[in-house]
Amino acid sequence: MVHGISGQSWDIVHLSIKGRWIVIDVYGLKDHIINNPEKIEIILEKSDFYKIEYNSRKLEYRCAREEGSNPTSVKVNINTLGSSCFSTNLHGDLITLIQAKLGLSFSSTISKIADMIGFKSSEKTETFTPPFGGFYRKISRLRNEDDIEIQTYSDDILLDYKSIPNMLFYKDGISTDVQLQYEIGYDCMSGRISVPWRSFDGSVVGVMGRLNKLKTSEDEKKWFPIQSFAKSKTIYGYSNNYNTIQEKGIVMVGESEKHTLQISSKGMDVGISLGGTSMSEVQANHIKSLFVKTNLIMFDEGLSEEISRDIAMKLKLDKFFKNNVMYIYDKNNMYMPKGSKLSPSDLDRNTLKKLIENCAKKI
Repeated sequence: MVHGISGQSWDIVHLSIKGRWIVIDVYGLKDHIINNPEKIEIILEKSDFYKIEYNSRKLEYRCAREEGSNPTSVKVNINTLGSSCFSTNLHGDLITLIQAKLGLSFSSTISKIADMIGFKSSEKTETFTPPFGGFYRKISRLRNEDDIEIQTYSDDILLDYKSIPNMLFYKDGISTDVQLQYEIGYDCMSGRISVPWRSFDGSVVGVMGRLNKLKTSEDEKKWFPIQSFAKSKTIYGYSNNYNTIQEKGIVMVGESEKHTLQISSKGMDVGISLGGTSMSEVQANHIKSLFVKTNLIMFDEGLSEEISRDIAMKLKLDKFFKNNVMYIYDKNNMYMPKGSKLSPSDLDRNTLKKLIENCAKKI
């Protein structure tokens, strides 16, 4: 078995007012909680946890999930919001802990937590510096030009596309179940396979269209946006796989949508896709603030090692929370033939395991 593989950040939650979107800055919400750790107790209390106690030596809150149960079965780290519940075998962060306890959707959980502590997106970060010099602030902050509204749509927009698995993706190693899971469909107007993209909280932001044939002519684009959007403002598969990434403590970062879909088809819902070979600051901040132990960059064959290494360097954390950041580089083309432009996710599971074992470089 590949080590670390088994069997939010600045997300946005939307409220529609007079046709415009008001966003809750979840990246800012997590920062606000970490800079004001006493609010963790408020959140736990309002979520019906019991016997809440703070352990100053371990820098964590402990509590019981239910009244009368073990008072130390739940723990929340004040510096990363990393959380676990031993009685339910949950491992993730404060968001997934509250989501599981209250049985809400991801976006509803974000709104609920913000309401519990009176957080508003316009709030400025306090000057209070938490232990270790404010580790969360070591994550580079989003620039103002990135902190903009992003157009989102109701899920009803997907009714325009026939939800049906396609043979092209199936032959490319994407199972029919996974196609349904990610709502892959068909656009009758363009004759393209429709691939919805979602914001970090799970709202539809756009739809990519894949030409429904293997070979294309020079004047045909293989991929084309049916519903345009800025890929740099989101990550494909992030909202789909947030909980599993938190649970497993690993994220596999690739280029195209196919990477995420193929990784899920191999039984590992820990893949996300950047939509290209560059990573915006928005994307980097989202990935880093997942606080997972293992980050693996899996770019296609033929790209220079420097590109993968540069992306990996952007994700490295080495203060009191240390993560393992690796990138795949098949220098001698042992598994991905030279000129093939294969993605690591194109390989079968056993070959992918060997690729990671022999060609993953740690920074």
